[in-house]
Amino acid sequence: MSDLTDLPCDCYSEPAERVRYFPRQLLTAEDLRAEQEYLREKARRHNRYLHGWGVVCGCSVEVVSDAATPTVRVCPGYVVAPQGDDILIDQCVTVDLKTGAHEQPCSVRWPCPPEGEPPRAQDGRVRAYIAVRYAECYSRPVRVHPAGCGCDETGCEYSRIRDTFEIKVLWNLPESHQQARVDDETWCQTLQQDESQLLLRQHSYPVPACPPCVADPWVVLATVWFSTAQHAAGATTGPALAVSYLDRRVLLATQRVQVAALCVPPQG
Repeated sequence: MSDLTDLPCDCYSEPAERVRYFPRQLLTAEDLRAEQEYLREKARRHNRYLHGWGVVCGCSVEVVSDAATPTVRVCPGYVVAPQGDDILIDQCVTVDLKTGAHEQPCSVRWPCPPEGEPPRAQDGRVRAYIAVRYAECYSRPVRVHPAGCGCDETGCEYSRIRDTFEIKVLWNLPESHQQARVDDETWCQTLQQDESQLLLRQHSYPVPACPPCVADPWVVLATVWFSTAQHAAGATTGPALAVSYLDRRVLLATQRVQVAALCVPPQG
């Protein structure tokens, strides 16, 4: 499992380079990695600047009522990360809110409990955020031929990198969502200030500023309020849970936006 906690932000980085092929060229693993990274970074930049980031479809969070501890189930869906990576949740994942343990699609690392101390309970309940981030998992190990005369011991290397995800329980709203709210409010204020000019120039909008570089990789799927008092008393059924999507950042697909524009009747 590769650690992608500190993802680089390349909003103002140097121009990307791709490999130029020519006859009798000696290609190394570094050249092939550069080719992969060039294409991946273009896709990330396309997602980040043209579409934005957030939950595209699915990813509903359901309460597991028959669990012995406060538990929720994250359903399959598709998410675009703040850095532009694609996150595909292809199976249901159960998450224990108390310990953070859950079924991970990658067997190399995890799970980790929620970081820090939980916030103070309000009305006997604690607030937590169910969030997901992009991750990578090494897979398909193969034997590596020795570099010398063949007497060395044969080792193994992973031959594939699988796109996967990590789901985590957070006690605080991620910085990515806080910065996105500020950016959205700034853009709304710009549109409101130029509203009279927009009426005179149809289909013409002011050029927006580039979105801020976000290092925080988390995308909130749901906000959950739960209480552990029932379990502390030795109860065998799960405590009352409340799931809210108010802190979820939704990224509407182009088709959905087009259909919404046709379905909403004109005002006035």
